[in-house]
Amino acid sequence: MRPGRRIAELAADQPVLAVAWAALLSLVAGSAVVTGDRQVWAYLTVCLVLTAVVATAHAAAHFSRGLLAMLMTLGCLHLAGGLLPWDGSVLYDAWLVDHVLRYDQAVHAFGSMAATLASWQLLGAYLDLSRTPPRAQALVACLGGMGKGAINEVVEFVMGGPHVGGYANTGWDLVFDLAGCVAMAVYLTQSRAARRTLPASGILTTHAPSTEPAL
Repeated sequence: MRPGRRIAELAADQPVLAVAWAALLSLVAGSAVVTGDRQVWAYLTVCLVLTAVVATAHAAAHFSRGLLAMLMTLGCLHLAGGLLPWDGSVLYDAWLVDHVLRYDQAVHAFGSMAATLASWQLLGAYLDLSRTPPRAQALVACLGGMGKGAINEVVEFVMGGPHVGGYANTGWDLVFDLAGCVAMAVYLTQSRAARRTLPASGILTTHAPSTEPAL
């Protein structure tokens, strides 16, 4: 099915989040028209592509509202980090805690938490949960979250730009990615979060869906 159709289905399923996201993107696009800042269009393109990816994955796993809200928040943080000016640079370069935690690193950790949760819910749609312990599902979800981090660093390397940084920046980004992934994986196992958000018809699904509340 075409990505546009998937996005429409997701919007119909989560109208409040869809309206909020569309309003934000429209506001950002309007600012690009007014200011003539071409960089904004690159950020918007990335957001639209990722929206299509999320919508396609949602069709398979029926992501929880909590996860979709996290992903929308991540999109807002990304747009703010790259587009809002801060002390002669952009918000991504700002120190939240001097020489301890940068805005960019906090976003990496939060994004990896969201990616790990998304991986957990996707795995729940395809794994045979009667044969897969929760810790194994969490471990694979954690690796999926780290995969997101690796892809992000590859894209930054290929695209370049004044705010990407060098070897040390990449290393610290991955450290915070790992911290976010591990934190979410531990939370999912310790809180006994729902292992499946929708009775899936995909391969390897023989176990009944969890009756525990979805995150």
